[in-house]
This record gives sequence, structure tokens and C-alpha cells, in this order.
Amino acid sequence: WPTACTPASPRTRGASGTAASPPAPTASPSVSSTVGLKNMVIAPLTEDTEEGTTYGTLQAVAGAIEATITPESADPDVQYADDHEFDTLYPDPEVTFSTSMADIPLAIQEMIFGNAIDDNGVLVRTSTDKPPYFAVGFMSEKANHKFRYVWLYKVRAKPMTETYKTKEGATITRQNGSVEWTAIKRTSDGRYQAVADEGENGFDATKAATFLQSVYEPTFTPEEDGP
Repeated sequence: WPTACTPASPRTRGASGTAASPPAPTASPSVSSTVGLKNMVIAPLTEDTEEGTTYGTLQAVAGAIEATITPESADPDVQYADDHEFDTLYPDPEVTFSTSMADIPLAIQEMIFGNAIDDNGVLVRTSTDKPPYFAVGFMSEKANHKFRYVWLYKVRAKPMTETYKTKEGATITRQNGSVEWTAIKRTSDGRYQAVADEGENGFDATKAATFLQSVYEPTFTPEEDGP
């Protein structure tokens, strides 16, 4: 007996009867690597409750050399049922934020580590010192001469490692200050970071000019209900 063959599905054809081409992929956003770091600022977090978050006065921090943002790897909690993956719970985000500075002035150390400078101008560290939370913002120049802007909304500094080294004849080794921070989500809304690229997604030079003048709070247009 002859073997029955399944007819091939007809190709989609346009109005002219010719085969229609598949839609082209959406164009890629512009790509430009980051090549700089400057204008770091911090703002003390004065309140963070379910009702809202407030910050104090911004403080400029000069001498930024490097900033690294590293998400902590945390495996999700997977529940299996009916012989397959049934539900997945993801832990709250936690990020390590590391900064390398030309120096960390004692006045800045007093702020971020919760230390105290006495009447004689001496920074004193005490076992009961508790570093407060801050927002940290900075900008990074890109190869296209525009900037990427970053805010981390709630970070706390870890105790600082200090390194001092003798001069070796004509050789001088610079000792930079380094601070490692832990970044977590805000209690009020769960947000922990804001990032913007100048010239992208409607973030123009006017918005960029004020981005680091205060801790950025996002704006979203409510979605309209259907008919």
C-alpha cells in the first residue's frame, strides 16, 4: 500500500502572493563602555518605614578611583510538586558595593562609620559605634562622552581596612582608602538601585544635570484601564 504523506504547511504569503518575510528584530539600544568615575555623593538616610523614606543633606566625597557593585549570589528556594518545579521564591536582593578612594578624610569616616571627632580634632573609634545607612550616588563617563548615573538607596559601610607602607628610596607606593558597603532594599518600597544613561529612554541632559543634586525618586505613569 502507498504511504500517506502529511502535506507541508503553506507558507505565509503577502497580498501579492509572494512569501512574507519574518519581522525584523527590534534595533539594539546604543552601546558605549564606561570609562570614568566622579562626583560621588552620599546622603544620610534619616527614616525608612513602610510609610516612606527620607534623607538628609547631601555630602560630596572627592577622590573616587573605583566603584564596584556586586550582587550577592543567592539560590532561589524551589518547591517541587507533581514531579516538576511548582513554585520558586527569591530572597531579598543584597549587594556588595566597594569603593576605592584617593583618601577618606576623617570627617567622612566620622559620618559613614559612626565614629566621633573630639574637641581636639582627633577621630575616636568606640566599640559601640554603629555605621548609619546612606544613599550613595555617582556618575561614570562613557566612551561616547555622555554619562551613566547611579544611585544606591540604602547602604551601610563595613569597618575599613587601613594599610600604611614605608617609602622605599625613590619608590613611593600610594595607599588608597577602600570602603566596602552592604546595599539592601528600602523598607518603604523595596527599591535598592536607580541607573540612568544620558541620552537614553528620555533621560536627557536637563534631567542628568539634577540627578545627583538629591536622591532620585522614580516617577511612573499609571497604566490606563481598558475600555
